[in-house]
Amino acid sequence: MGFRSNCTALTVVLSATVCSFHAVAAPLAVDLTDSASTLAQALLGGSVTIVGTPTLNSQPGQSGLFTNFGSGPFVQTGGNPGQYTIPSGIVLSTGVASAATGNYIGGPSADLMGSGNAQLSALTGNSTFDAAVLTTRFTSANPTLSLNYVFASAEYPAFIGSISDALGIFVNGSNVALVPGTATPVSINSVNANVNSSFFTQYSTPNTPFNYGGATTILTATANVSTSAVNTIQLAIADSLDGNLDSAVFIQSVGAMSVPEPASLAVLAAGLLSLGATVAIRRKQRD
Repeated sequence: MGFRSNCTALTVVLSATVCSFHAVAAPLAVDLTDSASTLAQALLGGSVTIVGTPTLNSQPGQSGLFTNFGSGPFVQTGGNPGQYTIPSGIVLSTGVASAATGNYIGGPSADLMGSGNAQLSALTGNSTFDAAVLTTRFTSANPTLSLNYVFASAEYPAFIGSISDALGIFVNGSNVALVPGTATPVSINSVNANVNSSFFTQYSTPNTPFNYGGATTILTATANVSTSAVNTIQLAIADSLDGNLDSAVFIQSVGAMSVPEPASLAVLAAGLLSLGATVAIRRKQRD
């Protein structure tokens, strides 16, 4: 990863000069693995402890560890620009997971002749195929479990309103991969440029740094869990109606989800104020 320096004048009541460094984004990389334990250990952490041996029901190549899943610059419906990167996590796909890499060239479509999943078929109301389902039992010291994820699909935008692959994040049996503020499962029909567009990026172009026709913004699946009993989480995705046109879910590692606490931000602001005051005093003394 390369860096370039950009020094800008930052004003926080008093003026100071702060040098910031902007990372040159590395491309998406996917390391295929069919090991359920490897996937579960890469995903969970913090207050969560895995119990027993996780299981993975899929065809070979449908899962892996990823680094640097980036949206690239996008403009949402209504003109709002954005860009994000998930540094690391796991990916489950209805095709070969490594086909996500590289810029958009039409989207992957691999019928792996895999079986479907009853829970996902119930979500869509259609038969499902090529399911990838990671099941993990765990205990938690925290009563709330949150996972950041992105849903991407080669079915965007051509098949909106007709075919929709199925995604589910089932915690103790309940699906929490929902459009924020609703009880509607996330799919190409429920999140796109015209429906719930604030949760969608844009339809892909040759400059899009992943090989799917579109992707959501970073969504958060949140569930209440027991702190005194063993919980179960199932991450599941499958093709719907047929095995063609792949979809994938990129789920951020819990250990990569940390953000500055409010107290830390306050300390940062105080530090900037102190820096500004010091610079002003030194300039005054020189004058």
